[in-house]
Amino acid sequence: MCHSPRIILLLTSGVIPALVFFSKRHRAQNLDDFPTVGCSFGPSRCFSNFYVGAFRFLVDAPGVLKEGYEKYGNRPFKVATMLRWTVVFSDPQHMVEIANAAEEDLSFREAMKDIMGVDDTLEINVGSPDHDLLAELLKSHIARNATKICGEVQDELLASLENVLGNEGDDWTSIPALGTVSRIMVQTWQRFFVGYPLCRNSEWCSLVAKIHKDVAISSVIRRLVPSWTFPFFVRMASNLKANVDRATMLLGPAVEACMGEVDEYSVPNQQKIDFLARLVRRSAGEDSLLRNLTTRLLGFTIAVASTPSNTFTHALYHLATNPEVAQALRDEVDPIVQLDGWNIQSVAKMSKIDSFLRESARINGVSSLGFFRQATHDFSLSDGTFLPKDCTVAVSLPPFHHDSTAYEAPDEFRPFRFSDNPELKMTTITPQWLFFGYGKHLCPGRFLLTYQLKVMFAYMVSTYDIRIGDGWTSRPPNFIFGEGVVPNLSAHVSYRRRQPISDSTDY
Repeated sequence: MCHSPRIILLLTSGVIPALVFFSKRHRAQNLDDFPTVGCSFGPSRCFSNFYVGAFRFLVDAPGVLKEGYEKYGNRPFKVATMLRWTVVFSDPQHMVEIANAAEEDLSFREAMKDIMGVDDTLEINVGSPDHDLLAELLKSHIARNATKICGEVQDELLASLENVLGNEGDDWTSIPALGTVSRIMVQTWQRFFVGYPLCRNSEWCSLVAKIHKDVAISSVIRRLVPSWTFPFFVRMASNLKANVDRATMLLGPAVEACMGEVDEYSVPNQQKIDFLARLVRRSAGEDSLLRNLTTRLLGFTIAVASTPSNTFTHALYHLATNPEVAQALRDEVDPIVQLDGWNIQSVAKMSKIDSFLRESARINGVSSLGFFRQATHDFSLSDGTFLPKDCTVAVSLPPFHHDSTAYEAPDEFRPFRFSDNPELKMTTITPQWLFFGYGKHLCPGRFLLTYQLKVMFAYMVSTYDIRIGDGWTSRPPNFIFGEGVVPNLSAHVSYRRRQPISDSTDY
């Protein structure tokens, strides 16, 4: 039985200090060379100093990072999180060096294992030789089948939009923004990961959404308790095991169907197969067991699907509070679709849609920190900055995305800031645009994700009138939890079928 509210209340009470103290998280390696931000009294390795700083970072990470940047400029500093001390960098040279560091020096995998917590929560074997197989398959599968995949994702996206929204009348309908977007995104990404017809199975999609929620709850718990208590609190706060058991049963027939298919890349001119079939054929040993395959697939979809849901909802809130912008977007979308329809080439021409999404992502993002790495041994950067073994480092993203030398009025939302510059698209990677990363761990699915976002946003703009829900006169504030930047969890938006311009004045 799930007791989430009770458990979270318990964890945010006086229980936390004792648990954190006994976890020894505050007794980090020697980082005294880095100034401390977020707590102003006592030595940096003092428990009270760590806990005060960690709590402040939990509720106001952007403010803590801004304070550090204003005090120390491009010098690195450290902040306390509920997981550990983290050394934060904001200098472009440091960013490039960290992004391109070898895995055996600054490990992306080791850092994300603790931060995301997906592997531990779903009991995924991180020591498996095939642990990185899903990322490898994602990259190669998209590269070799871009047109086909975009077409399938587009079909599923439009079908999901009509299924979820499907408002044929002229009356306004109110929906919870983030929850609705997440529901649409789950079905769309399942078309890519497990294929048709399982992606249309309402129980499967519901289970995936529930497991996403269970893992999110577990991620919160992971930041608040020591590792030895983690399994106990997860069992109390979620129905994860039961949900994964049922998902494994539903995935079983699809996996069996994949067994007999031929890998199109090993046998020329044979029938093309989907992502799941390639995963099944490439998995070996324990990783090929049905439950292990299910948990790995679910873990990967969680990592992939949360970003587009949050990114789209951020943009939707901007559109809903600036409905006058819709006409300029429609003036771009309508003639393109009428002439060329919906496809990769036509969507690529939608520069204003691209600019709107990029500007929203620049202003909000999904995290205040990026480029998490863990030092696997004592390591020094090229300027002599010393990072002791097991030290966690990260890059503060706001100084790059709000750089006044790169962006005029950087704190102002300008939806068409990039529309006249074809070199600054959503997928363009520059040192001032780090949404998809930089260097060795650049997001392999960024082109597919951007295509999905653009199609969904353009379709909603061209099909519906959208306004912010009752009770809001400005864009709903983001929800901050540690470095995470999540769109407002409770805000609603209202929509109706698009009305003629003369009838669209009652916003």
